[in-house]
Amino acid sequence: MPDRATARRTAPLLLAALAAPMMLAHPAAAQPAGPAPQPYAPQQPYAPTPQTQRPSAPETPAQARARVERQIKRLHDDLKITPEQTSAWNAFADVMRANADHMDTLYQERARSFDTMSAVDSMRSYQRIVQAHAEDLQRLVPAFGQLYESLSPQQRQTADRMFRYHDRAGMNRQVPHS
Repeated sequence: MPDRATARRTAPLLLAALAAPMMLAHPAAAQPAGPAPQPYAPQQPYAPTPQTQRPSAPETPAQARARVERQIKRLHDDLKITPEQTSAWNAFADVMRANADHMDTLYQERARSFDTMSAVDSMRSYQRIVQAHAEDLQRLVPAFGQLYESLSPQQRQTADRMFRYHDRAGMNRQVPHS
């Protein structure tokens, strides 16, 4: 179980890397009625392993980068990116990396002064993080959109399932407001 400092520092990195799928799932974009889609089944289970489990000590920038790279590789493998899609994939992955670095920097800044922040300072700090997260998504969504356009129908179905269904860190994703 990670300590509070680790959780405060590493949670946004995971959120930044994984929030795009959650933000892209919208009930208005639902498919016509028909058989219910099968939940996404990754090639590799998402259960933590000794290599992917959160360390008990605060995550270093190098460890955070390695975790993001594992997430990028898993997405690449699960989507079965082809050589023809490499350019769009690389652009998307680069934005994911930049966003993760950006969020890591913000959380490191917050962690350095967290214990001495007033309640108002804490809220302002969190406000900056949320605002930066929204700005990062504004860069991520177009990059993912270009990648999505290059995907085959089968890859799109996989992406659609991946971004609708997941169970990461024990959080079950349900259809919002159903």
